Amino acid sequence: MGTMIDTYKGYVNPWECDEMGHMNIQFYMGKTSDAAFHQQAFMGLGYAHQQSARTSFVALEHHIRFHKELFASDLVSVRSGVLELGDKTIRIYQEVRNALSNHVSATLVVDVGHFDLDTRQLVPWTGAMREKAETMRVTRPEAALPKSQPDGSLDRDVSLTRADALRMPETNRSAVNRWECDANDHMNSRFYLARYSECQGHMWAHAGLDRQSQKAKGLATATVEMRLAYFSELKAGQTLFVRTGLEALSDKTLRYRHWMFNAETHAPVAAAEGTALLISRETRAAVSLPPEIRARLG
Repeated sequence: MGTMIDTYKGYVNPWECDEMGHMNIQFYMGKTSDAAFHQQAFMGLGYAHQQSARTSFVALEHHIRFHKELFASDLVSVRSGVLELGDKTIRIYQEVRNALSNHVSATLVVDVGHFDLDTRQLVPWTGAMREKAETMRVTRPEAALPKSQPDGSLDRDVSLTRADALRMPETNRSAVNRWECDANDHMNSRFYLARYSECQGHMWAHAGLDRQSQKAKGLATATVEMRLAYFSELKAGQTLFVRTGLEALSDKTLRYRHWMFNAETHAPVAAAEGTALLISRETRAAVSLPPEIRARLG
């Protein structure tokens, strides 16, 4: 058994917090994306390797649990380890903590592939890479186990025809900017989360509880668990749109799904499913969904 390594240290900037007053989900992904670059460098896939051997990490699927909010001025640290190692893929574990209180803020389990930057295909790990990965081998902690989003549960049967049949409204239409792309020359995972975050306002408005109404009622929303999968790359200059579905699961819990499509070809490029709560802005505790919202969602 190995040990986790330090892969990120940073800070919550005020501009990383949203109208709920806490760090927006896209910045968890941004900070752990930086952490993944440090982890791949530890395995021998750093900048010099990328320039010469032309291979890198690519994210295939994320499972995220959000445990405790982070607020402006909080200090953040990330430690990373390895849960499983395949021929061409690896399952990594990332633990986001408040660096002062040491509370776990989020846990991420990420399936990544060994990505050839020229062929855009997965290739086997080298022996040296595997040896380094083994030094980080850890056991998945209970806090990182799925709760409402089990492994293998994400609906991958994504199509525009199904989105129409499920009456999933459009909640985002945008373009990939060059500054949203990373060293792999495609949109970084943070900006998938940015699009999904932007979808949330439209999603809640469609449910009959827009952001202004939430604020007037002293309410906010919080995602507690997410699962994301990436089907194909998005590059600078390409356009996209997202369709969203929302359903009530219990008195206090909702499940949403976001399906992302290439706007020119209508091919699915990514999908996400999440579990969300309404919370009191004052107490930060979960509250029951208003009866009219439950009736609207069925």
